[in-house]
Amino acid sequence: MTLTPGSLYLDVHLVQSYPYSNLNRDRQGAPKSARYGGVTRARQSSQNGKRHTRRAVENATGIRAVRTRGVPKAVAERLERLGWEADVALMAGQMLILAAGVKGLGIADSQGTNALLFLPESALDALAELANEHRGEITQAAADVTAEMEKAAKKTTRKLSDADQAADGDGEDEPAVGESSVLAKYAAKVLPKVEVLGILQSRNASVAAFGRMLANEAGSTVDGAVQMAHGLSTHAAGTQLDYFTAVDDLLQDEGTETGAGHMGDNRYTSATFYRYASLNVSELVGNLDGDTKTGLQVTAEFVKAFVTTVLPAKSSGTAPFTVPHLVYVALRSDRPVSLVGAYESAVPDSTQGYVPASLARLDEHAAAHHRFLGTGGLVTHAHSGLASETFEALGERVEGLEELVSRMVDTISKVQA
Repeated sequence: MTLTPGSLYLDVHLVQSYPYSNLNRDRQGAPKSARYGGVTRARQSSQNGKRHTRRAVENATGIRAVRTRGVPKAVAERLERLGWEADVALMAGQMLILAAGVKGLGIADSQGTNALLFLPESALDALAELANEHRGEITQAAADVTAEMEKAAKKTTRKLSDADQAADGDGEDEPAVGESSVLAKYAAKVLPKVEVLGILQSRNASVAAFGRMLANEAGSTVDGAVQMAHGLSTHAAGTQLDYFTAVDDLLQDEGTETGAGHMGDNRYTSATFYRYASLNVSELVGNLDGDTKTGLQVTAEFVKAFVTTVLPAKSSGTAPFTVPHLVYVALRSDRPVSLVGAYESAVPDSTQGYVPASLARLDEHAAAHHRFLGTGGLVTHAHSGLASETFEALGERVEGLEELVSRMVDTISKVQA
């Protein structure tokens, strides 16, 4: 996030309690965790949170982007619907990637790209249309590539000794097809690099909000307007083990066998989380080439999505679909401000739960920030949520999420005007 004088930053802070659940798993299947303030906390990764928030924003706005290695296959499917032969269509999709001439970007053994690309969904249609415009040249090039590769394969086979062939047959993957390959050579001949690169560099609201980086291709890089922190429990939280069994219905009905058809264990946690995200509204509008209307729409839907999205891991067995006890939103003109420091000293265990102390801590910590930084950079702020209290340092209390979002969007609109 670039800190620019005159920019507007929308900070969103949540305090949310989740029941016994596993919202975000690590490699071993346990709830993710982190050390903070000298104790182990439950954690929700920012990567997972951003993905689910992004998808929710896309569903609300209808403006979609795809992060995928499967661009060649997606383009091929579109070309097949236009009557292309399947093998030529796939080669066309791969040639489009190689025609861009991006160093290090190639085709993997899976027939997709060797790196994830993040593109507007409409870019897949644009790539297919461009290929279709050059159908004759691509079809001829595909035949020439196939012939040249078959000829090269025969030469290689004649040169290899029996021992060499035995050594080569160890099942190792071939390297990715890159810019020096036969396919890349023909791609450069029949496809316009500038047009292909222009499509790969295209952006929409989703890309503008969440950002993109393609190594060795600076023109595709978009500094994301959204910054999201890892969610941390406000208190120490460990993993809890759940031993479970599954009954075999048919065996039980027959009465021939008792006991479980399957046994295992799962790991869960329960925690009250502090979650924080910041949206650089000015950068978002800049990424959208000044389209303020779309920028305001994305801003509103981002706040709603961040507040309402629950990470879905293990949800079928835990149904952890809570809503926040507190949502605090601050529009600032100076810089983003996280309030995670309120919980550097972990909230202690209590029969009253963790929520009351977590809410009080956030209010106190916000007040400390106001005293230290002043309130000159605070354009407006307000709070809402399940908690009935009014928190003095968190601005005016409003009664619902819609009102909270409307207030922020209206203020942004007036400031920008």
